Amino acid sequence: MRRIWLTAFATLLGVGSGFGEEAVKAIFLPGTSSEPAKVLHTDTNMVAAVIGVLNGQTPADCPDGSFWTKDQNSLVSCKDGATFKLSPLKPSDQYYDLFSGRDALKLQKIRGGTETDENPPMRSDQKKGVKQ
Repeated sequence: MRRIWLTAFATLLGVGSGFGEEAVKAIFLPGTSSEPAKVLHTDTNMVAAVIGVLNGQTPADCPDGSFWTKDQNSLVSCKDGATFKLSPLKPSDQYYDLFSGRDALKLQKIRGGTETDENPPMRSDQKKGVKQ
């Protein structure tokens, strides 16, 4: 009986620790001397370009899948105009250990956009109009 309680307690601890991690779907990686800034989509491992603009104005050439810098603390999706706040990764975040040394920031949606759980972003292996 004691063994059962210990197993149940250990399982509960394992499940409970997963709740502390916040789901991080996209990470902003600032540019370096050798690489431009980019956004990494953690669920698909796809990388998106970040277009730097002056005075937070929409760029003339903004390809779908890219982002542009609205200001120092936010990005806007070229695809649907969704605005994301850039926030520091916390030690409880899922990818903190992997990206904390790169001054990475997580994207938190604050407004707009057309993507929902029923209408997720396209993956590279999907084609428009074809459900898999």
